[in-house]
Amino acid sequence: MHFPRTTSPTQAHPTSTFSAQHHPLWPHTELPAGPQWAHAVCRCGWTDCAESLHDARVLARRHRRTAYTDVFYPGWASRIGNRRYQADATAVHVSLNSEDHAWALADGIGDHPLPADAAARAAATAARVAARDGAVAGLLAATDVLPGLPDEDTVMVVDSPLSTADGVGWDIAWVGDCRAYEYRADTDQCVQLTVDHTRGQELRTALAGSYPDRPDELEAYARRSDHIVTSSVGIAALTAVGHTTTRWPRQRLILTSDGIHKPVPLRSITRAARTFTDSRTCAHKLTVAARYFGGTDNATAMVIDPAPEDIYP
Repeated sequence: MHFPRTTSPTQAHPTSTFSAQHHPLWPHTELPAGPQWAHAVCRCGWTDCAESLHDARVLARRHRRTAYTDVFYPGWASRIGNRRYQADATAVHVSLNSEDHAWALADGIGDHPLPADAAARAAATAARVAARDGAVAGLLAATDVLPGLPDEDTVMVVDSPLSTADGVGWDIAWVGDCRAYEYRADTDQCVQLTVDHTRGQELRTALAGSYPDRPDELEAYARRSDHIVTSSVGIAALTAVGHTTTRWPRQRLILTSDGIHKPVPLRSITRAARTFTDSRTCAHKLTVAARYFGGTDNATAMVIDPAPEDIYP
């Protein structure tokens, strides 16, 4: 059962329109020649493409009038590091009336165009399907759009909000070593919600009982295998997909590629979550922190904030 929701006040969905040459949902190729293509976008992450600025403004007005109050404000940022290609990708899907939401962050395996393309396609597909059918369904749908080639693969984390009937929390699915954290303001802690699917994490789990008094030695040993992922989108199966949920109240969610959470200490991720109230600024500062702490990999962060009335109804 879903409780009725009122339409959002206009200020909850600030929109803008502008001319563009690329489609917002698939920005990797140019739009075909013809009309004066334009985008309509909203701070909540909704976006659509129209054939003129006038039509884009009509879409924006319709979004503002029909969008629900349970709005989210995402922000994301990426740095290429010392790599030749940016193989990280993010995707946001929000329906016109903002009833369906989902977000995805993917990290292509390798430093050439094939994994970069795989990450972009997987993230876009996962976000679109997860908004309607949940995070696990979104991730498995991304598996179907990859050709299964060894060099065209990616790891990924996908998130969508649970419905009122399911607990009004976060629904998170992942493969590989992309992570999700929830910043809990009442305790000032960033709680890691995912468990890395890597050989290093398997060693930590298997050998924890053998190193009870030598955690630093175990960590140093396991860290050498953290780059070996044991699951990916290309080979994902239902039994291998990581899945977790949280319950109300929803709080700030942070998705990261390993280019963020490997070099950046948890205390610094927590400090950024506490300090920067705007999700876009927080995501940008996390990528800056990756460079500050010596990170050389692609670094991508996505920060998703529930609207204040969703946190404190």
